[in-house]
Amino acid sequence: MERSPAGSRPSYDGSDGTAGGTAFGDALRRLAAEKDLDLAGLAGAASLDLALVEGAVGGTARLAVPALARLARALRLRPIAFLQQTGLLGLEVYAGGLDPLYFLPDGQIRYDARIYMREINPRHAVPEGDMTKRNPVLKALADDTVLDALGKVEVELAYLLRAAVQATGGGL
Repeated sequence: MERSPAGSRPSYDGSDGTAGGTAFGDALRRLAAEKDLDLAGLAGAASLDLALVEGAVGGTARLAVPALARLARALRLRPIAFLQQTGLLGLEVYAGGLDPLYFLPDGQIRYDARIYMREINPRHAVPEGDMTKRNPVLKALADDTVLDALGKVEVELAYLLRAAVQATGGGL
């Protein structure tokens, strides 16, 4: 797992629910550039303070789930894709033992998803949208008519991060 410059914090720290660090900041900068956004544009699109976004990209500020949700929406990424592309759920986390289907309940749903993953062409990415729709909680969230779109992203991020932290023992 990536550590902050001080060497003491994971990219996502489950004890205080914040994300940050240099690898996370570098990924945010790269994702913004891919969307033709400078940091001011990213901050504006996310309705976040520019100084906060600059601090996150610089590796000095840590962001809680509400800010992460705003960034995911500004970058037009689904929550699971945002977590993967920012490195919060990077290859190191999966190599460290996190099951790629950690967000699915044990039993038939997870078993069916594993078969589905084996049947698709391994050269292509697993369609995370298809996988997350198999989670009953996330499906209910998608069908919810009370929360707005940003609220749904926020709850989904919080759910995915909490489940990953449970499976990894505290940090990502």
